Amino acid sequence: MASSSTALIGVIPARLGSTRFPGKPLASIGGQPMIARVVKRALNADVFDRVLVATDDERIRDAAAAAGADVRMTHPDIPNGTLRSYDALMQWEADAGSEAGYIVNIQGDEPFVHPEQLQKLAQLIRKPGVSIATLARPKPAGDAERSNPNRVKVTCDLNGLALYFSRAPIPSSEGPWLEHVGLYAFTRGAMEAITLLHATELEKRERLEQLRWLEHGWRISVGRTSHASYSIDTPEDLIQIEKRIERGELH
Repeated sequence: MASSSTALIGVIPARLGSTRFPGKPLASIGGQPMIARVVKRALNADVFDRVLVATDDERIRDAAAAAGADVRMTHPDIPNGTLRSYDALMQWEADAGSEAGYIVNIQGDEPFVHPEQLQKLAQLIRKPGVSIATLARPKPAGDAERSNPNRVKVTCDLNGLALYFSRAPIPSSEGPWLEHVGLYAFTRGAMEAITLLHATELEKRERLEQLRWLEHGWRISVGRTSHASYSIDTPEDLIQIEKRIERGELH
């Protein structure tokens, strides 16, 4: 295992009780549970010293463990994925006897996350001055997904730092835009610090946890990726994904 100052840990939070899609982590995609696909993608990136799954359900635990993850059971009342990931991380650190250096939080509903995206985040979070990092995919003007509230948009300053995230179309006028990819990397200190922040008004209105970090003054570095993001938020999303698999567009 890498030393406490350099160890990179991938954490996948996965809870059973999703509001819009109950049981989502166990939904079958091409014959595999969704959580198993995410675990295998994380392992295939070949950048993590350990891949953890943070869950509140034994069925998710079993599916994730069978795919090769180190599974940590967390309390079902933990309110968000970041806190759930941090709880699992602390469990792992207690067993390992040392702290992680960096953490990548991988969404459990991104079964087609590309290994190159995880590799890019691993590089970005190690750059001097970076405490929190994420990714965005450039999209062209006229892309219909711009109006979809389930596709989060992000705007950045000239140095690649996030200015704002929104479910609404931003910028408001027509033109190229950035689709946020729901992956985050943290230094160990940053992850611990953000777990102590109180909820904020913009976070509540947009239903986007990362706005809490921005409102409290944290800077988020945004890398670019050319790979599409296929998050599954609803049963309807899953139907569309299955159709794309049948057509050979996804594997």
